[in-house]
Amino acid sequence: MRRPPSSAVVASCRLLSLVLLLTGAVAAASTTPPPDPRDGWRHEFSPAWEMDTFWSKEGSHFTFHSVTLGYLGSVGASGPFMHLSWIIPLQARQDGRVHAVSSVYQNSGGIDLLLGWQWRTTLSETLEVESGPGFHMDLLNLGGKAGLTNFNALQIGAGGMGILRWRPDWKPGKVGWSLGAVGALALDFADPLRSNDLRIGVVFRLGAVVGVDLP
Repeated sequence: MRRPPSSAVVASCRLLSLVLLLTGAVAAASTTPPPDPRDGWRHEFSPAWEMDTFWSKEGSHFTFHSVTLGYLGSVGASGPFMHLSWIIPLQARQDGRVHAVSSVYQNSGGIDLLLGWQWRTTLSETLEVESGPGFHMDLLNLGGKAGLTNFNALQIGAGGMGILRWRPDWKPGKVGWSLGAVGALALDFADPLRSNDLRIGVVFRLGAVVGVDLP
């Protein structure tokens, strides 16, 4: 007749089983890669200065200096991005003549769009760089005051952007936030609103960014 196993043997088997389970759990946890800090969404507000300068095929040279208020959005360590800004023109130049926009135009404004693909790189635990090329469109609409001509332009071309972000470890409510600077440059080669009179246009934007980082 077989004797039942002793309590010591039973306890040893149970302890061995527990050790094996814990060892497997630790091994599984150690093989799980840590989350990539470059992943996730970036939503940012960006006040900036923008210069629009372009030359017509007729030989005229126009320059507008503006303040812009923009939304910057991107997703992933490598993924799409969008910069959409509302343009508030302040100064207008044409062939050497300089005017305050408010003295010549009324109801002036515009939209600047840069849409493309970005890549993110970490410089340290709290510093991140994002950059990439994209499609560019810049629309200006300035209504001339009584007796003066309206000015409209729709410049289309290609450009690129770069953002330097500081992303501190402090995350209230588990939501990350960031501060930084942005720069963007575009070259435009078409203007359907001006009968394609555009020879070449250059748009340069430089500003600050403040935003939130979401998973």
